[in-house]
Amino acid sequence: MLEQIAGPALIEARVPLRDNLRVGRHPENELVLADPAVSRHHLRIESEGGKLQVIDLGSRVGTALNDHPLPAFRPVPIREHDRLRVGPWRFRLISADSQPRVAYPPLSDVSLSSATQTLAPALVAERRLELLVEFAAAAAHVTSAATLAACVADFAVRGCNARYAVIYVRESGLQELARHPQVDLQFEPDLAVAQASLAGGVVQVEGAGAFALAVTLRLDQLPWGVLWVVLDATQERSRSDACEFAHALSRLAGLTLGNLDRREVALRIERLHNDLDQAREVQRRILPPPQGQFGGLSYALHVHPGRHVAGDLADVLQVADGRVAVVLGDVAGAGVGAGFLMAGVQAYLHAELMETGDPAVAAQRCNAYLAKVGGARFVTAWIGVIDLHHGECHYVDAGHGHVRLVGNDRGVHELSSHGCVPLGVAPDSEFVAERLQLGPGLRVVLYSDGVAEQRSPDARVFADHGLGSVLEKSCSPAEDVELVVAGLSLFGGGQLPADDATILSMCWSGPV
Repeated sequence: MLEQIAGPALIEARVPLRDNLRVGRHPENELVLADPAVSRHHLRIESEGGKLQVIDLGSRVGTALNDHPLPAFRPVPIREHDRLRVGPWRFRLISADSQPRVAYPPLSDVSLSSATQTLAPALVAERRLELLVEFAAAAAHVTSAATLAACVADFAVRGCNARYAVIYVRESGLQELARHPQVDLQFEPDLAVAQASLAGGVVQVEGAGAFALAVTLRLDQLPWGVLWVVLDATQERSRSDACEFAHALSRLAGLTLGNLDRREVALRIERLHNDLDQAREVQRRILPPPQGQFGGLSYALHVHPGRHVAGDLADVLQVADGRVAVVLGDVAGAGVGAGFLMAGVQAYLHAELMETGDPAVAAQRCNAYLAKVGGARFVTAWIGVIDLHHGECHYVDAGHGHVRLVGNDRGVHELSSHGCVPLGVAPDSEFVAERLQLGPGLRVVLYSDGVAEQRSPDARVFADHGLGSVLEKSCSPAEDVELVVAGLSLFGGGQLPADDATILSMCWSGPV
């Protein structure tokens, strides 16, 4: 779930995370944030392979994950307790069964036996200031929350001249995270003391021949843990200084923990980009050249990966007996998983078409393979085989449907076909090839969802309001591709498609 932790009040403080949660200013979003700092379509949270990821949709002000700015149109994994900043709002990711945050009363309303509050004034002791500077230098090199907690406990003992210090985290009660030195605990806090410290300042508790301080460690205004410092009961004169130091140390620890989170997100993004770069290189190697000619058949191709790695597949290859196979498809979903599945499906179809030269047989076998290994994913695809001598094209449209015919004398119209189900939906699906007669001057333009669904600033769809007029101005496959790519950007108000966008145009000029 997404829980609001700061910002203007929303109708619901907790928003369930569905498979696809869209956030933005426009009313069509599942989470509407009405503020000028929020873009109409700001971000999307979705599930990829059972794991959640957030994608900034090119927002004007940007999105921050754990205070680290997110790159536009790049999926970044998110985990429980991660914090998102969207305009004036801040959210955190929690599990569905997490207890709601408790609004604790001011400490003046809390009644605790032998407990008092001392608000921390400015730190003035030079020795303790030097220790705080030393702590900041040491904390800059820690790499985990546990290491930071041990560092805080160490400096709390040194700065407060204490018997020992313990860091507790609040997970179904108080659980110890770090202790310094490793001695037996003679005096421990109860939950009431920990809750009282959440109101701010430092809670002082006397008991068991000792004097203790409880200070809440906060991260982005949220309580992260409790620093428990135990001193000798005889240290009455140094209590005030100890309170000041513990309070300042907790503030520095919170800032350091925030920096840890930001560094972790930066590493998360860097690892993701490295994986994407490798996947993109694999994809680039298996795609056909952007332009080519096989006898009288010429084609042009462009692939725009909306998230750096496309889930679209495209192939043009010569098979036996003077025929050429053309494939264009779209893997359900996008990102690294879709990219690698695309590579597998493309390789499988390539091998089947080389062996059989039959689009129906290739679709049948690939469907059975994908239904077994693809999990919940499916693939829409247009698979055609063209006879270079007669211009006869036999094709299977497996749930794809994005095909336009362009002729100098017939204008632009959609290819009407019976169609079949997408690949991978059911292992026993039937695939039947249909026939299309090509001729000089007739171009076949195939495209993916990213082209069809590109939206204008006023929410119009490119396939309905822009594609036909662009293709009417063209007279060759290369111009088809060039003008459609330029038209996508113009239609989207300068924004390229956020989703994978592929276009392939081909033309048969006659036997050679």
